[in-house]
Amino acid sequence: MHCSLFIPDFFSSESAAAASRLTAAETLIARGRRKQAAPIAPEAWLFGRFGAQKQRDWPVAPYTLLADGGAPGSHFWMRADPVHLSVGRDSLAFDGDALDVSRPEAEALVAALNRHFGDALEFDAPSPERWYVKFPEAPGLVTTAPSVARGTAIGEKLPSGPDAMRFRALMNEVQMLLHEHPANTEREARGVPAVNSVWFWGGGALTIPAARPFSIVLAEDPLARGLALAAGVPERRLSGSAETMLSALPAEGMALIVLDPPRSTALERDWFGPLLAALEGGRIGMLSLSLGGTDSFLEVETVRADLRCFWRARKPLRSYLA
Repeated sequence: MHCSLFIPDFFSSESAAAASRLTAAETLIARGRRKQAAPIAPEAWLFGRFGAQKQRDWPVAPYTLLADGGAPGSHFWMRADPVHLSVGRDSLAFDGDALDVSRPEAEALVAALNRHFGDALEFDAPSPERWYVKFPEAPGLVTTAPSVARGTAIGEKLPSGPDAMRFRALMNEVQMLLHEHPANTEREARGVPAVNSVWFWGGGALTIPAARPFSIVLAEDPLARGLALAAGVPERRLSGSAETMLSALPAEGMALIVLDPPRSTALERDWFGPLLAALEGGRIGMLSLSLGGTDSFLEVETVRADLRCFWRARKPLRSYLA
């Protein structure tokens, strides 16, 4: 079995600060064949691996809708995720905190949107934190992923393109509609941020990916699971650690594992440590690491024989930050 481990935000400030605890990761990186590249968005990396083409945006919406149990069909879908926009002295800020929208809240807010817009727009919320809207035809629009916009002033992150003004007006209309909704009144009474807007991004129509590079995909990430489903590749949600995962995998094939960046201690204990042990013991034949960050992207391939190259000394992870 060949395991490919993708951690989009591995080189976060938290991981870099705690690098001394990731000794297994340092060993795997030092002994393997390394290639440093320019930073790449997680969406671009995943679509690239599956050979799916960019449309105006990376078409995240139809694939994550598929993973969320929806039926995108041949329609044009766009993510319309619930957000809280806060007004500053000179700008409108995209709040970076998790909103923890409940399912009843999501259903009530989306129902209000659908009553207001009628047949013109169709909103859907199969997941409380991921909302979607179906358009009768593809708009002329380029959008920004929330991971890029979050925590920033949003002026330059708003949709651009021929239909940009229409969408900015649409966002304003949504904000006015949600502002006094009872669900938001209750949220504010509890002292939590209101869901006062939606963030349009990731529009496109689903196509069958051109490549099937993996025999199984293990991830919580809905885009990774949606691409696998569209390509006819088995997918599973992550459960437990690498040790648990390895015990359930077949002996042959290539598994993609996508991790959200947990605390570095969990990475070492639950993932890098067991994967290093599995490589040493011959349970896996090759381990590929794809480790991303704001300013760096590191790819490493390590086989069992590489682990005997003791002269390739371990270095702190921060030394790989470009």
